[in-house]
Amino acid sequence: MHYQDRYLRYTRARVADAALSRRLVEAALGSVATNWTGILASHCPVAEAWDILGSVIAQAVRTRAVAGRCTNLYRSLPPLQADVVVLRHRLCLSDEQAADLLGVEESVITSQLRMAHRTILRRQQDSQAPEGAAT
Repeated sequence: MHYQDRYLRYTRARVADAALSRRLVEAALGSVATNWTGILASHCPVAEAWDILGSVIAQAVRTRAVAGRCTNLYRSLPPLQADVVVLRHRLCLSDEQAADLLGVEESVITSQLRMAHRTILRRQQDSQAPEGAAT
């Protein structure tokens, strides 16, 4: 599959275990294959496949107490913003490459990354503010 290598890199960024990462990607791609007709009929098959991968990873992280490398990021940000941060900053994909992988426009990547940076900066500032200080 065209995206398999990037799916695996992304999964490795989220899940520390290499063997488990491979199994999760294989499970997601198996689900895509099983639901191929419905996925092709969707508005954006690439986005559908990405959602399946994200769901498989999220379930594994929740149910297996998997050591996630980005656990705090996914607790702090909405899933799309966290995905964009991982793709742009950990995997070093361009806006165009990240948009292609997620099945969205490049402008979505730009705006989600900007919002994520603002949220992270605000939380860092809040955590450094003296107790009782107005924020």
